[in-house]
Amino acid sequence: MKKTMLFAIALVSFFMVSCGGSIESDAQRIVDLQCKAKKLQENATAGDLSIIEQSGEIIKEVQALVAEFQEKYKSKEDEEKFKVALEKAMKNSDCN
Repeated sequence: MKKTMLFAIALVSFFMVSCGGSIESDAQRIVDLQCKAKKLQENATAGDLSIIEQSGEIIKEVQALVAEFQEKYKSKEDEEKFKVALEKAMKNSDCN
């Protein structure tokens, strides 16, 4: 299960480099998903068995974001704007 979560996070991280938004809201969607994954990992450590279903939901969200962002943002300019927005959203996140 931990490998599945790490895969999901890696997949989001990989594709967030080539994505954008409303760039700010899309960046926030990535950060929110990362927070969900982090919380899920904490629950797994505590022995919560509901993580199996929840991890499947997160993987579906990741796949949807990847597909959406691949179609939505294709230029290098959008990629750079997204990186800036993502850094800002991560700094403002409560789950770090």
